Amino acid sequence: MDFIDKSLRDFLADVSSDSPAPGGGSVAAYVAAMGLALLKKTLIFTFNKTGDEDVRRQLVDILKEADNLANEFLEMVNKDAEVFVACMRDKSSPPEKRFAPSRQVAQDICDLCHKAFKIHAKGSYLYSRSMKLDYEAAQRLIDAAFRISWENAHYGEED
Repeated sequence: MDFIDKSLRDFLADVSSDSPAPGGGSVAAYVAAMGLALLKKTLIFTFNKTGDEDVRRQLVDILKEADNLANEFLEMVNKDAEVFVACMRDKSSPPEKRFAPSRQVAQDICDLCHKAFKIHAKGSYLYSRSMKLDYEAAQRLIDAAFRISWENAHYGEED
């Protein structure tokens, strides 16, 4: 399955279809990647506006981290779909065992979200304040992805 090379329109059509994948996990990974893209936009804007070489060096490092992490999220879009379809096909295992790989992918997305929060925090004192709304929106997108993934990772657990 390759959802990351599809147009956004085609991805949305796949999400809204009756197919089991892509679903919530793939959407969460995509949303987190979008959050990082928005974060990168604010930092690139800041980079282009500042003359402070120290700030520029810090921004370059943060941008590299964000770019690498965004690629990891994109890979999780496909991985979540592949694993979930495999779980759905396995009719012989009990549900708690059958969906364990899917819950692990969700946990992996949560872990990536933690890394994204750290990247966001690194840039929080550097970004241009004229980009405040986009910078905060990036954090909210990452937070939404985290919450979706956390719920997927812990689905069915006893309270």
